Amino acid sequence: MPTEPQNDTTALAHGIDSPMSPVVATPFSGPPELPPSSLPLRSILGLFLAMGKPLVSFTLTLLGALLLVQLLLWAAPGDPVDLVPNGESMRSALEQEWGLDKSPARRYWSFVTRALRGDLGYSLTFRPGAQVLSLMTPAALRSLQVLLPALVLVMPMGLGLAWFTAGHTRLSRRPIQALSVTPVFLMAFMVVHLANETTFTLMEAGRISRPDWFALPDTDSWLKLLLSILILAVGSGSLAEVHAACENEIRRVRNSTFLDAAKARGASVWPHLLPNLVGPLSAVASSRVVFLMGGLIIVEKVMHLNGVGAMLWQACLMRDYPVALGITVLAAATVAGTRLLADILRVAVDPRLREIP
Repeated sequence: MPTEPQNDTTALAHGIDSPMSPVVATPFSGPPELPPSSLPLRSILGLFLAMGKPLVSFTLTLLGALLLVQLLLWAAPGDPVDLVPNGESMRSALEQEWGLDKSPARRYWSFVTRALRGDLGYSLTFRPGAQVLSLMTPAALRSLQVLLPALVLVMPMGLGLAWFTAGHTRLSRRPIQALSVTPVFLMAFMVVHLANETTFTLMEAGRISRPDWFALPDTDSWLKLLLSILILAVGSGSLAEVHAACENEIRRVRNSTFLDAAKARGASVWPHLLPNLVGPLSAVASSRVVFLMGGLIIVEKVMHLNGVGAMLWQACLMRDYPVALGITVLAAATVAGTRLLADILRVAVDPRLREIP
């Protein structure tokens, strides 16, 4: 049966030379030149737009925290002059020297302008005449030895537990919730009491000699630091909340369509799973910093750690405004800085956030 003649397009599509229009070879001159693209410029502009909101939030958090603490200190009864011996006879001179006669707005503006130059002022009653920055630095480093390891510890713990409990019954979560629901001050008291009583009983029985760390919390030791980190990481619902947040994110990613497609192709799910968890987990970690810093003040008081939290407590009791405001700047910068880093990480791993609408 005769077949219809193929046209040029059909022949070329099947790789057959058409007799109707022979193929003429043309010299290859390289890839065609593309017009200048605006994609790099759009990517840079999208990156700046994506980072604009976190930077504004960072600035407003610092200014708002300073304003709130300034108003609270101004509204609190009493002032630093009340704690100075024979202060009433020198009240007018001290109020003028310390700026206590100024309005809250002028105090706020004066502190902000000096802080921008790196000058946080001098202590009034906590360590009279000492620079606030020199007082804060060693205390902040001691607090960082507890805060940072606690954050680094609670995130892998919560993620690891969530990996095994995601999709299971509530009974698997009950032990975690029961352990973590204990407030940090009660957990610290229980741990210290149990360690001291057990050690003292063994010492009286002659089974052990006096340890170097005995007795807690009066003696500085590696054990006191380790217990402080564990208590801060687990207590007051810290571990339970991180575990719940990680569990929700793991369930979300496991039920996603792109992961089902990877499984259908027989590909490994880890290259798809981990990048989609980085952004949400960084947001969880940054949100935990606020609660950990609040618990740090209590842990430092109970465990007798001379950190920045204990200094803030004492400065407020002694109405030392410059020290309290300096620590507020440090705390607000830490909280806002971690949120800014989390946002930068999310923008880096998720290209959709860099798109220009």
